[in-house]
Amino acid sequence: MNRVISCFTIAILGGLSPLCEASPGKSKVLYLGDSLSIGAFGTTLDSSLRSSGFEVRTVVAGGASPYYWLKNYQALPCTIGFWEKTDTSEKRVGYVRAVPKLEDLIADSKPNVVVVQTGINLYATLRSKRRTKEENVEEVRSLIDQMCFSIAQGGAISYWVLPPQSHEERYSREIQDELALLMRSVVEKYEGTVFESQKVTKFVDPYPATDGIHYGPEEARGWAVQVSRHFNDFMRVKPSVAPKTIVRALPLQDTSGKSSGVPLAAANDESTVDAAVEVELLLRLEEKSEIKNPAELDYANALGVFEYRVVRDVRGNYPFDRIRVAQGIVFGRKLTSAASHEIGSETELCLVPLSKYKTLSTWQVVDDLRPNFEMPLYTPKLD
Repeated sequence: MNRVISCFTIAILGGLSPLCEASPGKSKVLYLGDSLSIGAFGTTLDSSLRSSGFEVRTVVAGGASPYYWLKNYQALPCTIGFWEKTDTSEKRVGYVRAVPKLEDLIADSKPNVVVVQTGINLYATLRSKRRTKEENVEEVRSLIDQMCFSIAQGGAISYWVLPPQSHEERYSREIQDELALLMRSVVEKYEGTVFESQKVTKFVDPYPATDGIHYGPEEARGWAVQVSRHFNDFMRVKPSVAPKTIVRALPLQDTSGKSSGVPLAAANDESTVDAAVEVELLLRLEEKSEIKNPAELDYANALGVFEYRVVRDVRGNYPFDRIRVAQGIVFGRKLTSAASHEIGSETELCLVPLSKYKTLSTWQVVDDLRPNFEMPLYTPKLD
């Protein structure tokens, strides 16, 4: 039996530390991540794990949270970027019908260690208006506990990368500290360990000019290197040299241009179980994407991404105060009435996740709003 697993079993039964000396050539790592792992952070950590000699399977889904990974919850699609890599294959796609479940990944990969980078998407659960504060805390605790239990049941160690510092106008210092403490307490109960990302990161750029969450490439790499050093020390592998500078956030760089052929521009990075349900909302338009000349488009039909503030939640099942809606603004190369909606106007809409209508993936998407990888993207329900 691999020594990592032997020591972990002893640790659970006898209360010893799981920081056992491991042979990286024989140790398997399953690395799960959300949108923070899509770019430079994820590729840097993945490369570092492989260069340290581990056999790595990386599965990253933008917007993912324990609701996505656990079998206790329905299968959920990923519409904002999916990346999977093993020693023999790699794929990056914009959409998958269902994010693979943790239990299946463990059964298939048989990892010794499961690295989980998550947490940003749990702030919404902690602040949900559908439950009391105590119930929100218990919900998050339960989600982390279920993840850790599944990992332990699969014979692996838990290694959790806690969220980096977010802008305090986006998420208060209190809620950031609360989530970190909550996650740490549950993971350590299962003899796992955590990387305290807030101790080496600092989000200093303006909000809402940036989304207050996602770090620029250079800073993300610096964060990943420090995680790698900590992980290698955890596994008793010679660490890499990490920069001593504090990690600093930069504004997101939108390199995709004003529009694209597939609807990937906006996303739900605070996904909860509500992400798959129909909502009915009274909305006030605050920002919109627009096109003056339909002839500029590559396609005959186009969706424009509009951002609304929620004035009233008719059904009481939408937990956020804002929403982005992909609405048809060009049809048959002609502007629709939706294209003329004015800022400040109010409308009541019945909405469903954009991913519900696969045919809309053939429409061009016009999205010139500021990048925001945490806001759900819906579309009007078709009668």
